[in-house]
Amino acid sequence: MTFESLKIRRTRSPRTMSGEAVVFLALLASITLAGFNSGNNLLYLIAGIMLGAVVVSLIAGRVNLSRIAVKRRTPAQVFLGRSFVVNLEIHNNKRFFGSFGIDLTGTTEEYAHLFFLSVERRGKRVHESRVSLDRRGLHRFPRMELNSKFPFGLFHLRRKLADRQEILVYPRVYDLSKHIEGSSRIHDEVPRHSKGPGSGLYGVREYRHGEDAANISWKLSAKMDRLIVRETEREEKRRICVVFDNSLIDNSDATAEAFERAVSTAASLVWYFCKKGYSVKLVTCDNALRYGEGVEHMHRMLTVLALIQPVSECPVIDEGLFEGGVGALVRCGDGTGSVRPFNGDFAMVISERVRPERT
Repeated sequence: MTFESLKIRRTRSPRTMSGEAVVFLALLASITLAGFNSGNNLLYLIAGIMLGAVVVSLIAGRVNLSRIAVKRRTPAQVFLGRSFVVNLEIHNNKRFFGSFGIDLTGTTEEYAHLFFLSVERRGKRVHESRVSLDRRGLHRFPRMELNSKFPFGLFHLRRKLADRQEILVYPRVYDLSKHIEGSSRIHDEVPRHSKGPGSGLYGVREYRHGEDAANISWKLSAKMDRLIVRETEREEKRRICVVFDNSLIDNSDATAEAFERAVSTAASLVWYFCKKGYSVKLVTCDNALRYGEGVEHMHRMLTVLALIQPVSECPVIDEGLFEGGVGALVRCGDGTGSVRPFNGDFAMVISERVRPERT
């Protein structure tokens, strides 16, 4: 989770008069004028009390909104189409006075107004809302503003908050396991865990006569009261290069929708293989990330896909990009030709030797 503090700008608080304030001031003027004409001390007293109420309203209103900070907490990872929780915290940093009748506007599109009846001195109030964003890329939250009519409702005082927070929305991620592991054509070509020489642990089994004793796990053998052998995992095919052809022929709405689904497919492949522990490389028409592993590398690739835009032309894609690994090609298309289609208008082909033709 990340914090973003919204600091109050050091400018005069704009204020507007309510309808009640107009009536109140008109009545004050009438009583004052009547006092001058009649010389009645009681009218002077009433006018003085009313004038004092105006002054107190302005001063108390400014103090009420002073030294208030708002913090917005958002998740570190946000995916398109998945709702997430946004926590808003309003802090009253005044030592001696509480704040009352605070209206916070512009928090999210779903919650335009949040009203806090009171915030005690050196206290805070928390509001939790669930938000879902409808586009990938950088998203800027709406500008926030503090409003209050405290204490008498005569003046509407506002404090604008300097909101510089942006959140990066990753593309939608699908479950591709059934497409990768369920298809015999793809399953034979995708790197997968298999026995062979390497350093990774594939599994354990009982010792067979004549095998190398160096592979025996003596600790596990002592625990299970029989000889147990460690099996290693073959490593030479644990690399995959995800190639995303982000070139488009036209700018129609149907093609744009197909492009977004293709972006989601590339992100789903990156997510799937990184979670499986493979070394993954991402290549687009205008960017390339080297082979890497781990969560940090996966987020770098997802960031590229979150910000990617279509281009008019793309360089020729060949097997040299794969550097001896396996290639996964993702591009927009109508599902025809040699590229294996699935999930509508985009297609994916996984092969160790890819010489794609536009579909």
